[in-house]
Amino acid sequence: MSFCTVDSTAGMYDSTPIENMFIAEHLPSAPDHYLRVYLYLRMLLLHPEMGDSPEEVCRALRIDADTLDNAMTYWERQGLVERRSDNPPTYAFLPILRGQVSSMDSDYYRYRDFNANLQAIFGAENLLHPRQFEMAHDWLNVFGLSQEAILLLAERQLKSSRSKKPDLNRLFRKLDDRVKDWANRGILTEEDARQALEFDGETEKTAAAVMKRLAMRRAATDDETRMVRKWLYEWNFSQQDILDACAETTAARSPSVAYLNSILESRHSRGDDGASFDELKGIFQELGESGLPTPDQLDAYGKLLARGFESETVRLAAIQCARKRRHHFADLEWMLDKWAADGVYTRSAAEAYLADKNRTAQEVRRLLSIAGMDRRAQIGDIALYEGWRAQYAPELIDYAAECARGMQMPMRYMDKLLAGWKGSGVQSVSQARVQHGSRVSTGGARRDDNPALNYEQRPLSERDYSHLYLKLTEEDMRDDGGTEQ
Repeated sequence: MSFCTVDSTAGMYDSTPIENMFIAEHLPSAPDHYLRVYLYLRMLLLHPEMGDSPEEVCRALRIDADTLDNAMTYWERQGLVERRSDNPPTYAFLPILRGQVSSMDSDYYRYRDFNANLQAIFGAENLLHPRQFEMAHDWLNVFGLSQEAILLLAERQLKSSRSKKPDLNRLFRKLDDRVKDWANRGILTEEDARQALEFDGETEKTAAAVMKRLAMRRAATDDETRMVRKWLYEWNFSQQDILDACAETTAARSPSVAYLNSILESRHSRGDDGASFDELKGIFQELGESGLPTPDQLDAYGKLLARGFESETVRLAAIQCARKRRHHFADLEWMLDKWAADGVYTRSAAEAYLADKNRTAQEVRRLLSIAGMDRRAQIGDIALYEGWRAQYAPELIDYAAECARGMQMPMRYMDKLLAGWKGSGVQSVSQARVQHGSRVSTGGARRDDNPALNYEQRPLSERDYSHLYLKLTEEDMRDDGGTEQ
């Protein structure tokens, strides 16, 4: 009635009825700002005298005009508000009836809870538009992903954007690409999605590390990320394998992820589905070789196996090379060539061969100690000793070591002594003592202390000294007062 009004303060002491259906179905999933707008406007419907203009509502709720407009759009989609005009915008609140769709899209109402949860992920400040909800409904109806899977993916994608105000159109395009990829890979359920996101997290981490190693100051593209996923989960390379392979891209004028892919593809295809590659990678670790096996080295390794070497034999050879501070694949091939000359191809033969070499090295070191020299046996020393062992008695070799005491090159001196004794028919230590004692000079010092004096000398006669003096006659010696002749 126009002749009656409500006092402007009456609304403060009144109450606003809110349906239990609203509390049960809408309140749990509604964003905070949008819920405040709805409740406040429901109060203003009963008491418009409290100020029902958009400006007064924004001032009372301490929100901006965009938030108010987004809130009304949200409740319109929920079927609780109907827009009646655009300029200025006016709305009519609708009754809450279960199953009533009003003028809103039936799909939207059917997925009301899903829509609310999806909106909640992006927050009240990033209001989704109808076309974005339509895309999400296609992910459910066309591609067959579960609601939980889509919500998990949307949450991860938003976190990866690292922006408080993301570009929703761009973000949903990326989501659409990933949903299609998941559908092709059969990732449909929540459990599948959680596992895929775990793998994708490792993929993204590895992709970022690759971009940094290649000095590319940008994020990996979707195609590059797919390549990284293939390296990790189809070809079974570890992240460290991939980063090690980055070192080989320096051969390219402009390193790229595509060039890195060709390197890894070559290793994968040359490695008998990874078996030979993994074997050689382990051998490289024993050898101390930096980097990963190259295709040429994989070929060379295959040839070694074709020659009859067991993989464990190659590994033992790598260990021996590393002990000798030889850390290159060429050193390994050199050592295996030597083993092949001795017929060493199997692991058991290699172990026996190494045990014998170790005993030989210890024996040579013992001889060097007798000769007064404290050092490890070298390859040349071992080769000399192996030659002696086949020709001379052990006690004769020991005596030669005693005779070589104090020599700068005792092993060479011993070799000369033993060869001389053999040429003289010496077969025992006693015979060797006699012959060696005869070589001592009259001054008490051994001529053979100085290798330069070890040569044959002919006997000297008086004739050899005739040029050292003059033979004088009696007349020459007579003192006649003249001058000396």
